[in-house]
Amino acid sequence: MPNSNATVNSPLIAQTALNTLLAKFPILSRIATDFSSASVKFNQDIVTHIVTPTVAHDFNPTTGYVPDDQAQVDVSVKINKHAYAGYAITDVERSTSEIDLNQRYADKVAYALGRKVCDDLMALIVNANFNNKTELAATAFGRDAVVDIGTKLNKRFIPDMDRFMFVNSDYYNALQKDEALYKAYITPQAGNVVVSGMLPDVNGFAVIEYSALPENGERLVGFAGIREGLIMAARVPDVPANTGDTVIRVVTDPRTGLSVQVRDRYDGRLGKQEVSFTLMYGFAAGNKPVLERITRPV
Repeated sequence: MPNSNATVNSPLIAQTALNTLLAKFPILSRIATDFSSASVKFNQDIVTHIVTPTVAHDFNPTTGYVPDDQAQVDVSVKINKHAYAGYAITDVERSTSEIDLNQRYADKVAYALGRKVCDDLMALIVNANFNNKTELAATAFGRDAVVDIGTKLNKRFIPDMDRFMFVNSDYYNALQKDEALYKAYITPQAGNVVVSGMLPDVNGFAVIEYSALPENGERLVGFAGIREGLIMAARVPDVPANTGDTVIRVVTDPRTGLSVQVRDRYDGRLGKQEVSFTLMYGFAAGNKPVLERITRPV
Protein backbone atom coordinates (compact mmCIF):
# COMPACT_ATOMS: atom_id res chain seq x y z
CA MET A 1 0.00 0.00 0.00
CA PRO A 2 1.23 3.57 -0.55
CA ASN A 3 2.90 5.52 2.25
CA SER A 4 0.77 7.66 4.53
CA ASN A 5 1.23 11.41 4.77
CA ALA A 6 4.64 11.95 6.34
CA THR A 7 3.68 14.95 8.45
CA VAL A 8 1.97 12.53 10.86
CA ASN A 9 5.20 10.81 11.88
CA SER A 10 7.78 13.44 10.93
CA PRO A 11 8.97 13.98 14.55
CA LEU A 12 9.81 10.28 14.86
CA ILE A 13 11.49 10.28 11.45
CA ALA A 14 13.53 13.36 12.35
CA GLN A 15 14.56 11.84 15.71
CA THR A 16 15.75 8.69 13.97
CA ALA A 17 17.65 10.78 11.43
CA LEU A 18 19.31 12.76 14.24
CA ASN A 19 20.41 9.48 15.83
CA THR A 20 21.90 8.50 12.47
CA LEU A 21 23.79 11.79 12.27
CA LEU A 22 25.40 11.33 15.68
CA ALA A 23 26.22 7.67 15.05
CA LYS A 24 27.95 8.46 11.75
CA PHE A 25 29.88 11.42 13.16
CA PRO A 26 31.07 10.44 16.67
CA ILE A 27 33.41 13.44 16.88
CA LEU A 28 30.35 15.52 17.81
CA SER A 29 29.99 13.59 21.07
CA ARG A 30 33.70 13.69 21.94
CA ILE A 31 34.39 17.43 21.93
CA ALA A 32 33.34 20.13 24.39
CA THR A 33 29.88 21.28 23.42
CA ASP A 34 27.28 23.87 24.29
CA PHE A 35 24.11 22.57 22.65
CA SER A 36 20.64 23.97 23.20
CA SER A 37 17.23 23.88 21.57
CA ALA A 38 16.98 27.66 22.05
CA SER A 39 16.93 29.91 19.01
CA VAL A 40 19.76 32.28 18.21
CA LYS A 41 20.68 35.15 15.90
CA PHE A 42 23.33 34.62 13.24
CA ASN A 43 26.79 35.88 14.33
CA GLN A 44 25.68 35.94 17.96
CA ASP A 45 28.39 35.09 20.51
CA ILE A 46 27.79 32.21 22.90
CA VAL A 47 29.98 32.08 26.01
CA THR A 48 30.78 28.52 27.00
CA HIS A 49 33.23 27.08 29.52
CA ILE A 50 35.99 24.53 29.80
CA VAL A 51 37.72 23.38 32.97
CA THR A 52 41.51 23.21 33.03
CA PRO A 53 43.36 20.47 34.97
CA THR A 54 44.00 20.91 38.69
CA VAL A 55 46.65 19.53 41.05
CA ALA A 56 46.70 17.78 44.44
CA HIS A 57 48.76 18.92 47.44
CA ASP A 58 50.48 17.44 50.48
CA PHE A 59 48.33 17.91 53.56
CA ASN A 60 49.64 20.47 56.06
CA PRO A 61 48.08 20.30 59.58
CA THR A 62 48.81 23.98 60.07
CA THR A 63 46.83 25.22 57.08
CA GLY A 64 44.44 22.30 56.71
CA TYR A 65 42.42 21.66 53.60
CA VAL A 66 42.87 24.85 51.64
CA PRO A 67 40.68 24.83 48.53
CA ASP A 68 42.11 25.85 45.20
CA ASP A 69 40.34 28.25 42.90
CA GLN A 70 39.28 26.07 40.01
CA ALA A 71 40.14 27.43 36.60
CA GLN A 72 36.95 27.49 34.58
CA VAL A 73 37.86 29.30 31.40
CA ASP A 74 35.26 31.25 29.46
CA VAL A 75 35.43 30.70 25.72
CA SER A 76 33.42 32.79 23.28
CA VAL A 77 32.02 30.90 20.31
CA LYS A 78 30.53 32.88 17.43
CA ILE A 79 27.51 31.28 15.77
CA ASN A 80 28.71 31.98 12.24
CA LYS A 81 27.61 28.83 10.42
CA HIS A 82 24.09 28.12 9.21
CA ALA A 83 23.68 24.81 7.43
CA TYR A 84 20.73 22.87 6.10
CA ALA A 85 19.91 19.83 4.01
CA GLY A 86 16.53 18.98 2.58
CA TYR A 87 14.45 16.88 0.26
CA ALA A 88 11.11 16.92 -1.57
CA ILE A 89 8.60 14.15 -2.29
CA THR A 90 5.80 14.47 -4.81
CA ASP A 91 2.44 12.75 -4.57
CA VAL A 92 3.39 10.68 -7.62
CA GLU A 93 6.60 9.46 -5.97
CA ARG A 94 4.80 8.67 -2.74
CA SER A 95 1.92 6.80 -4.39
CA THR A 96 4.19 4.62 -6.53
CA SER A 97 6.54 3.55 -3.73
CA GLU A 98 6.01 0.86 -1.13
CA ILE A 99 8.89 2.07 1.04
CA ASP A 100 8.97 4.96 3.51
CA LEU A 101 10.54 7.64 1.34
CA ASN A 102 10.61 10.13 4.20
CA GLN A 103 12.77 7.91 6.39
CA ARG A 104 15.05 7.04 3.49
CA TYR A 105 15.57 10.67 2.50
CA ALA A 106 15.72 11.93 6.09
CA ASP A 107 18.65 9.64 6.87
CA LYS A 108 20.45 10.89 3.75
CA VAL A 109 20.00 14.57 4.54
CA ALA A 110 20.96 13.99 8.18
CA TYR A 111 24.20 12.43 6.96
CA ALA A 112 24.80 15.37 4.62
CA LEU A 113 24.19 17.84 7.44
CA GLY A 114 26.53 15.96 9.77
CA ARG A 115 29.21 15.85 7.09
CA LYS A 116 28.93 19.62 6.58
CA VAL A 117 29.23 20.29 10.31
CA CYS A 118 32.25 17.99 10.66
CA ASP A 119 33.99 19.46 7.62
CA ASP A 120 33.65 22.90 9.19
CA LEU A 121 34.99 21.55 12.49
CA MET A 122 38.00 19.87 10.88
CA ALA A 123 39.01 23.16 9.25
CA LEU A 124 39.89 24.37 12.76
CA ILE A 125 42.65 21.76 13.17
CA VAL A 126 45.61 23.71 11.80
CA ASN A 127 49.03 24.66 13.11
CA ALA A 128 47.89 28.18 13.98
CA ASN A 129 45.46 26.71 16.53
CA PHE A 130 47.28 23.52 17.59
CA ASN A 131 51.05 23.53 17.11
CA ASN A 132 51.81 20.16 18.71
CA LYS A 133 52.22 17.53 16.03
CA THR A 134 53.55 14.09 15.21
CA GLU A 135 54.75 13.48 11.67
CA LEU A 136 55.00 9.94 10.30
CA ALA A 137 54.13 7.92 7.22
CA ALA A 138 51.18 5.56 7.08
CA THR A 139 53.59 2.62 6.85
CA ALA A 140 55.00 3.62 10.25
CA PHE A 141 51.63 4.08 11.91
CA GLY A 142 51.02 1.22 14.32
CA ARG A 143 50.55 0.59 18.01
CA ASP A 144 54.02 1.97 18.79
CA ALA A 145 53.09 5.27 17.16
CA VAL A 146 49.89 5.48 19.21
CA VAL A 147 51.90 4.78 22.38
CA ASP A 148 54.35 7.57 21.48
CA ILE A 149 51.52 10.05 20.94
CA GLY A 150 50.08 9.05 24.31
CA THR A 151 53.47 9.68 25.89
CA LYS A 152 53.55 13.19 24.41
CA LEU A 153 50.19 13.94 25.99
CA ASN A 154 51.36 12.44 29.29
CA LYS A 155 54.39 14.73 29.33
CA ARG A 156 52.07 17.69 28.87
CA PHE A 157 50.08 16.38 31.87
CA ILE A 158 46.96 15.82 29.78
CA PRO A 159 44.45 13.58 31.62
CA ASP A 160 44.26 10.06 30.23
CA MET A 161 40.47 9.75 30.55
CA ASP A 162 38.33 9.71 27.41
CA ARG A 163 41.19 10.15 24.98
CA PHE A 164 40.31 9.87 21.30
CA MET A 165 42.18 9.62 18.02
CA PHE A 166 40.66 10.33 14.61
CA VAL A 167 42.66 9.29 11.55
CA ASN A 168 42.00 9.03 7.83
CA SER A 169 41.34 5.71 6.12
CA ASP A 170 44.95 5.01 5.13
CA TYR A 171 46.24 5.40 8.68
CA TYR A 172 43.33 3.48 10.18
CA ASN A 173 44.03 0.69 7.70
CA ALA A 174 47.69 0.65 8.71
CA LEU A 175 46.75 0.35 12.37
CA GLN A 176 44.33 -2.50 11.61
CA LYS A 177 47.21 -4.40 9.98
CA ASP A 178 49.59 -3.92 12.90
CA GLU A 179 50.77 -7.40 13.88
CA ALA A 180 50.88 -6.69 17.61
CA LEU A 181 47.26 -5.57 17.57
CA TYR A 182 46.22 -8.43 15.31
CA LYS A 183 47.68 -11.00 17.71
CA ALA A 184 45.72 -9.39 20.51
CA TYR A 185 42.56 -10.01 18.48
CA ILE A 186 43.07 -13.78 18.29
CA THR A 187 41.11 -14.57 21.44
CA PRO A 188 37.50 -15.67 21.87
CA GLN A 189 36.70 -12.36 23.56
CA ALA A 190 38.11 -10.31 20.66
CA GLY A 191 36.71 -12.40 17.84
CA ASN A 192 34.04 -9.82 17.07
CA VAL A 193 36.76 -7.22 16.45
CA VAL A 194 38.17 -9.26 13.57
CA VAL A 195 34.72 -9.70 12.07
CA SER A 196 33.59 -6.06 12.41
CA GLY A 197 36.91 -4.42 11.55
CA MET A 198 36.40 -1.94 14.40
CA LEU A 199 39.44 -1.34 16.55
CA PRO A 200 39.20 -1.53 20.34
CA ASP A 201 40.88 1.13 22.46
CA VAL A 202 44.59 1.32 21.70
CA ASN A 203 46.78 2.47 24.59
CA GLY A 204 43.85 4.33 26.09
CA PHE A 205 42.71 5.97 22.84
CA ALA A 206 39.37 5.35 21.17
CA VAL A 207 40.66 5.18 17.59
CA ILE A 208 38.06 6.19 15.00
CA GLU A 209 38.27 6.31 11.23
CA TYR A 210 37.16 9.50 9.48
CA SER A 211 37.52 8.95 5.76
CA ALA A 212 36.72 12.57 4.86
CA LEU A 213 39.45 14.07 7.06
CA PRO A 214 40.87 17.09 5.15
CA GLU A 215 44.59 17.76 4.97
CA ASN A 216 43.96 21.50 5.50
CA GLY A 217 46.97 22.36 3.36
CA GLU A 218 49.22 21.00 6.14
CA ARG A 219 49.24 17.25 5.33
CA LEU A 220 46.87 16.51 8.23
CA VAL A 221 46.03 12.81 8.52
CA GLY A 222 44.67 12.68 12.06
CA PHE A 223 44.50 14.20 15.51
CA ALA A 224 44.38 12.96 19.08
CA GLY A 225 43.41 14.45 22.40
CA ILE A 226 40.56 15.00 24.84
CA ARG A 227 37.29 16.90 24.59
CA GLU A 228 38.54 20.28 25.88
CA GLY A 229 40.63 20.85 22.74
CA LEU A 230 37.70 21.63 20.44
CA ILE A 231 34.54 23.51 21.33
CA MET A 232 31.26 23.63 19.45
CA ALA A 233 28.15 25.65 20.22
CA ALA A 234 24.90 24.99 18.36
CA ARG A 235 21.42 26.47 18.38
CA VAL A 236 18.45 26.59 16.00
CA PRO A 237 17.38 29.54 13.83
CA ASP A 238 14.94 32.09 15.19
CA VAL A 239 11.52 31.93 13.52
CA PRO A 240 8.48 34.24 13.52
CA ALA A 241 5.36 33.42 15.50
CA ASN A 242 3.37 32.84 12.32
CA THR A 243 5.10 30.35 10.03
CA GLY A 244 2.27 30.05 7.54
CA ASP A 245 1.81 26.62 6.00
CA THR A 246 5.16 25.35 7.30
CA VAL A 247 5.24 23.13 10.38
CA ILE A 248 8.43 23.81 12.35
CA ARG A 249 9.62 21.42 15.05
CA VAL A 250 12.83 21.01 17.03
CA VAL A 251 14.17 17.52 17.74
CA THR A 252 16.82 17.02 20.41
CA ASP A 253 19.17 14.15 21.12
CA PRO A 254 18.69 13.45 24.85
CA ARG A 255 22.27 12.27 25.37
CA THR A 256 24.23 15.11 23.75
CA GLY A 257 21.62 17.85 23.72
CA LEU A 258 22.19 18.53 20.01
CA SER A 259 19.06 20.00 18.45
CA VAL A 260 18.00 20.23 14.83
CA GLN A 261 15.13 22.31 13.49
CA VAL A 262 12.84 20.48 11.07
CA ARG A 263 10.73 22.43 8.57
CA ASP A 264 7.91 20.51 6.92
CA ARG A 265 5.75 22.10 4.21
CA TYR A 266 3.18 20.60 1.86
CA ASP A 267 2.22 22.40 -1.34
CA GLY A 268 -1.31 21.23 -2.09
CA ARG A 269 -1.40 22.77 -5.55
CA LEU A 270 1.81 21.09 -6.72
CA GLY A 271 1.30 17.97 -4.63
CA LYS A 272 4.78 18.20 -3.13
CA GLN A 273 6.11 17.84 0.41
CA GLU A 274 9.28 19.79 1.24
CA VAL A 275 11.34 18.96 4.33
CA SER A 276 14.57 20.54 5.54
CA PHE A 277 16.83 19.98 8.55
CA THR A 278 18.78 22.99 9.76
CA LEU A 279 20.90 24.29 12.63
CA MET A 280 23.25 27.18 13.39
CA TYR A 281 26.63 26.62 14.99
CA GLY A 282 30.19 27.78 15.53
CA PHE A 283 33.53 26.45 16.73
CA ALA A 284 36.50 27.60 18.79
CA ALA A 285 39.88 26.21 19.76
CA GLY A 286 39.82 25.35 23.44
CA ASN A 287 42.74 24.18 25.58
CA LYS A 288 45.33 23.93 22.82
CA PRO A 289 47.94 21.66 24.50
CA VAL A 290 45.41 18.81 24.85
CA LEU A 291 45.33 18.15 21.11
CA GLU A 292 48.09 16.57 18.99
CA ARG A 293 47.91 16.84 15.21
CA ILE A 294 49.14 13.88 13.13
CA THR A 295 50.65 14.74 9.76
CA ARG A 296 52.25 12.84 6.91
CA PRO A 297 55.74 13.58 5.56
CA VAL A 298 56.15 15.54 2.34
